This record gives sequence, structure tokens and C-alpha cells, in this order.
Amino acid sequence: MFVDINIAGQKRSALVDTGASDLIILEKDAKKLGLSIRKLNKKIKTVNFYYGPTVRVARNVELQIGEWKGKKNLR
Repeated sequence: MFVDINIAGQKRSALVDTGASDLIILEKDAKKLGLSIRKLNKKIKTVNFYYGPTVRVARNVELQIGEWKGKKNLR
């Protein structure tokens, strides 16, 4: 389901998976938003895929979805 969100002070449309355990963003999109990206040496499991590397993380990104506001890490 696509919803309107506010990420790092910018309004965007995002695909939301309410059952997901992690928040994922493409590196190119994170750069467009001006997010600070750090190297990360962890693996992540996605549906229909083996554990794959997560190579970057943006920490403490301000998000707003509907009435909810908070800070989350994006991989």
C-alpha cells in the first residue's frame, strides 16, 4: 500500500509493508534526500531470498506517517 509520508522534512509517497521488520530505502534515494549514510556490516533476510548483505544505513531519520512521528534507522 502506498501512503504519503514525511521523511527528513520532505514529502514523499512510499510503499508500506506493515509486516516488515526493517525499513529499507535505496541508496540513491537516501542520497537524494540528503541522508547521512554509514557503512554497515550486517545481513538481512527478505522474502524469497537468502540472507543478503546490508551495506549501508541511515540512522535516526525523522519520519511521519499519518499521525505517527518518530526517528528510525533505514537500511
